[in-house]
Formats: sequence, C-alpha cells, structure tokens
Amino acid sequence: MDADGRVYIHARLLKVRIVLRCRVQPELFPRCSPPPRSVWEPLTRLNGSSRRSAPSERTSSSWGRFPLSEPGPSIGRRQVATTHDETSTQSGSCRCRVTMIGRLVDAGLPAAFVLATDAALALGARLCRAVSTFMDEPYVLVEDAWAWQIPRGSAGWPPHRGMSALLERPRPELLNTWVALSDASIDRSCMHFVRLDEDPNYPDTLASIDLGSPLTTRPAPLTAGEALVWNANILHWGGSCSLEAAGARVSCSFSLVRADALSAMGVRPLSTDLTPLERIDFVAGQIATYGDGQRDVSNERLQWAKATVALREHILFPRP
Repeated sequence: MDADGRVYIHARLLKVRIVLRCRVQPELFPRCSPPPRSVWEPLTRLNGSSRRSAPSERTSSSWGRFPLSEPGPSIGRRQVATTHDETSTQSGSCRCRVTMIGRLVDAGLPAAFVLATDAALALGARLCRAVSTFMDEPYVLVEDAWAWQIPRGSAGWPPHRGMSALLERPRPELLNTWVALSDASIDRSCMHFVRLDEDPNYPDTLASIDLGSPLTTRPAPLTAGEALVWNANILHWGGSCSLEAAGARVSCSFSLVRADALSAMGVRPLSTDLTPLERIDFVAGQIATYGDGQRDVSNERLQWAKATVALREHILFPRP
C-alpha cells in the first residue's frame, strides 16, 4: 500500500472473523451535493415536452444526444436515457465524482472504490427509480457495478454483452446503465453499440461478439451528467480516448434487475444503507469479478479482493 499512509486496507482472519481497518484522509473523498431531480427525468423531456409519454408513445425514442427520430439500442421497444442539467449543482456533482476517482487512482487504488461512497450509491439508486418509472416496471439496483478512468491513448472495455442468455425483449430481466461523469465524445471513449435488430447474432448466437458490418456500429457521445440504459443482450464497448481528447473519460455503471426476476438471476440487491465494512465487501466483489487485467487494479489489490470475497462467501456468510 502507499507508504505515505493515505489509505490503509487491512484484512485479517482470526477465529473466522475479518478485521478490516480503513483509514482515509478526508480530502480523498470531497463532499458531494446530490444531483438535482431534473437530471434524472426520462428522455421524453429532451424534445421539449413536459408531460410523461404513455408506453405506446415510447417506441421510437432514442438515447443520449441522438434525435428522437433516430434509432438507438433498444430496451425491448423502449429506450431510456437521462437529461443533462446545465446548472452549477450538476456540474459540481460530476466534477466531485471525477475528483474522487482521480484521487483514488493517484493513490494506487482502483477507481471502483468510488462505489463505496454515499454519492455513488445515491446515484445508482436514483437512476434505478427513474428507469423503473419510465419502464412502468419495478427494477432493483443489484451488486454489479464498476467505475472507469480511461486516460488519453487508451480505450474502454472491448465488445461484450451484459448477458448472453436471451432476455425478454419487451421487458428485459437485466438492464445495463452507464453514466458519463466527464464528457464522453467520440474521440473521448464514448460507448458504441450494435442494435439488436442489426446484430447478426441476435437472438440465436449471443455468445458471439462478431460486430458484423461496420455500418451497424452506433456511437453514443454524451456530456457529463447524461446516462444510457440498455437491454443487457446488446453488444457494446468503450471507444478509444484520443491523445488529442480534452482529458480522460470518467464514468461508472450499474446493473438493474427486474424485480420479479431477482431470484432467478441469482444476484444480491444493492442497498444504499450499507455499513463501512459492507461497502468494502461490495467493492471487493466487483474488483474480484472485473478487475483482472484492468490498468488501475494491481495484482495485490486483485488478490486482496478475491480473498475478501472468499472469506465472506465461504466462512463468514456461507450460502445454504
């Protein structure tokens, strides 16, 4: 760990108990204001309408910065995004999270540790409420999340699907969400997609990540504070961050599971009222799942995460 003592994370097994001690300098996590409610309104407000559209009216909407008349990745027959708020409160909220992640990475810790903060958990919960309202279907925030700082000259994750098992098209059991904390332009590692209707492997061979024709690739540039939500069957990836980009691309993601499918999906709900130890356990689980090969996850941190998960799952809280 860092010799200057900014962050200590120590796990010790003693008579099947973990003693986890965290000592964090206050400036590592600056105080954040919650985003204003207007940030999390459904996409229908992007076209200037203040009324909520009926489900039957949501068949051609797009996400992010795309005009409503153009197609985007579908969530069944619906597509969801969030509006962008230009107020100083929202700008400060995004900058706060970007600062958190930058300080974590500078301290030698994975960006995913930002997920242990009140600000990140509140962000996921608010996004879940907005999506549930828009979809007319209750969704649950689950223990599946990540955070990125993609520096110039690097790229986001390669093409993948959130799930290769076929999901219901009108009401997917699993939705992926992705929040741009910094601007995510085409030259700054924005998300890219292949629409389900243009994917040669949908619905029969979802294990394949063949991109098909380059003409089917859809970039989705966002400004800081915007978010995307999509059917987890959709093939997606993070683009390259150009050496000439304005800066690193910073973002985070959360997964949402349809409430009546929670048991079948076999995932835990993510509470926003976790103790400090539970938050560290949650982050350890994400690092153990996604950290292998990530530039901000050292082998030491990865092994710590795997050991923490093993102790939690098999010794302290074994499942029946």
